Amino acid sequence: MLYLKKVQGCILACLILFHGSVSADPFESCPSKAFLMQQTVAQLYGVNLVTGDYSLLSGDLGTDNKINAVGFNFHDNYIYGWGYQWGTLVRIGSDYQATPITLEDNPGVNFYVGDVALNENSYYFYKKGANYGLYKASLDQESNNYLKVVNIIDGQSLSLSIFDFAFHPSNNFLYTVDKNGQLYQINADDGSATALGDVGEQGTFGAVYFDVDGHLYISRNSDGYVFIIDLDDASPTALLFAHGPSASQNDGARCAMAPIVDESIPATTDYGDAPDSYGTTLFSNGARHGISNIYLGSTITTEHNANVYPKTDEDDGVTFLTPLLAGSDSLIQVEATGAGYLSIWGDWNRDGEFSSEEKLVSDQYIDNTTEVILVNTPITALNGFTWTRARFTSVAPVQTSGGVADGEVEDYRVLVTNAGNSQIQDTPYYIAFEDSWPEQGDYDMNDVVIFQQSSLLLTDSFEVKQIEFQGELKASGASYRNGFAIQLDNILPDNVDSNLVRFEINGVLQETNVIEEDTQYLVIKITDDLRSHIQLTQNCLYYRTESNCGNSSLMTFSVTVPFITPISLALFPEAPYNPFIFARTASYHGDLFYHPGRGLEIHLKNKAPTSKADQSIFGMAEDTTSQNLTYQNDNGLPWALAINPGSTEEWKHPLEMVDILQAYPKFQTFVESNGNNETTWFSQSNSINSKLY
Repeated sequence: MLYLKKVQGCILACLILFHGSVSADPFESCPSKAFLMQQTVAQLYGVNLVTGDYSLLSGDLGTDNKINAVGFNFHDNYIYGWGYQWGTLVRIGSDYQATPITLEDNPGVNFYVGDVALNENSYYFYKKGANYGLYKASLDQESNNYLKVVNIIDGQSLSLSIFDFAFHPSNNFLYTVDKNGQLYQINADDGSATALGDVGEQGTFGAVYFDVDGHLYISRNSDGYVFIIDLDDASPTALLFAHGPSASQNDGARCAMAPIVDESIPATTDYGDAPDSYGTTLFSNGARHGISNIYLGSTITTEHNANVYPKTDEDDGVTFLTPLLAGSDSLIQVEATGAGYLSIWGDWNRDGEFSSEEKLVSDQYIDNTTEVILVNTPITALNGFTWTRARFTSVAPVQTSGGVADGEVEDYRVLVTNAGNSQIQDTPYYIAFEDSWPEQGDYDMNDVVIFQQSSLLLTDSFEVKQIEFQGELKASGASYRNGFAIQLDNILPDNVDSNLVRFEINGVLQETNVIEEDTQYLVIKITDDLRSHIQLTQNCLYYRTESNCGNSSLMTFSVTVPFITPISLALFPEAPYNPFIFARTASYHGDLFYHPGRGLEIHLKNKAPTSKADQSIFGMAEDTTSQNLTYQNDNGLPWALAINPGSTEEWKHPLEMVDILQAYPKFQTFVESNGNNETTWFSQSNSINSKLY
């Protein structure tokens, strides 16, 4: 009897293919793009879910009717669906030809909801109604039920107004959203359905997909909007992900084991570069555009994912001709190539997000020209640096995030001031430390190198209303673990408006309090451990101090500190202020100490330590600190330097274990003359270039 069944199965398998190519090859792999079946005479499209861009794969699938209920089979890399011309299952391979398959116990009606399971090689299909229901047919040629239709539940017990469903990549549940926006989870074993909540969008969602991370995507027929739903959320909500193609006849299939990526070589997607809190990377459903003949400025950059600040693109489409003044009009110039709609947002409350209420320009049509636009910054806009985002595309309206098929996104860091306020840009400095103090150590002055910039916001009576620091760790050649902070001498910490302090590391808003507590004067503590913010490449002991260790990671910071009562500029300390490093708590910092911790501070020459410094260290080893002559040895050599090489030159620090006196021979004369001679000792023309990083 078993032998007979096998023979019958073989005969059935041999007879199932009766139209089209019997030897069509499968697709080469599990593709990232989605497949979309449209039109009353089936046409197959490929959809890049990253941007919503789509292209026709085949306008002739070998049928004169619809193909619906399609799903991608991860087990054999074919697309399966329901062919209306034949009233049965069809298989589509890489030749894009539909091959009908005979099913045993075929229900005898057409279906428009279907998908292929991932944990079993079976096709599931559904139709609402008492005489229909949820079915499955095995696609496994080794199964005794191969191509035999099994009714799981009738269409009255499972009565859903749905137009597609998709299998989760790992839990074997089906998911769908009905026309009223209700999200359902369906048990494929018994057909029971669980309502998971309203996703906030309604319509005919004719294409439903998953990615390998378990994110659900639903495409609305009427407008082509593709929404993403995070099923891990307590209240799953549909968020606009991309602007895709619209059609009255719509059905989707996708390999759920593939991530959502742009596989194009070279990359064909443009991203912004603001910090990721603004929705920038693909992971954050960031603003992104497929490249086309529509863009801002004269060039457009493409990448497979965003370069997030401090890495930035070369944006050139928007120029701020006049300052952005809160409550006042300003002029911006926009250069547009091609015709499209321009929208610009600004983060006026500086909360790290763009909201729909923070729009500066709304869907302004520009046709291949350069325009000067009058804009108004809200009177509620906070003082200081913030971000703006410009999007130019043929689609309107668009949101601050999500993908569109054409155009460009450009992000700009801008300064907002109030009328009557002005800004002073301080001189930028390289701050270099030797962290062996009070011992001389190798004196390579590259244990910590930070590029520090600062600016002051002034009232019309020349009072400092706010200070902002920006910095980047340029080198860390230290074996010890060091923190970094900046003291503003004689400025009291209780004058800081703590509610408006903004602190970012690598463009990410930090929740930690950057104002150090229990200090006599204001101390801005950037980090307890600089090394924890960088990644060392393989076989590199240090960060950017060894000749073959050009680490690509960055550590940047930005701090805005507003004052409750503005401080007279005449009484305010001057740049570079009082930056210092300190020993990380409970860490080794030389044989002179056990674990010196926060009390070990290293400041610029003749700068005052903070009230938390352990002053018992003064005078130990090579240190000869006395009264106001601090942090220097008996030759006047310091353990920290502040260097301003000018706007046209970058200061280069010595290589690891290279004494700065060897790399910059004129530095000794500069010190011995109390800074009167060889004042450009730090320039590359006065260096031994082979000894520099």
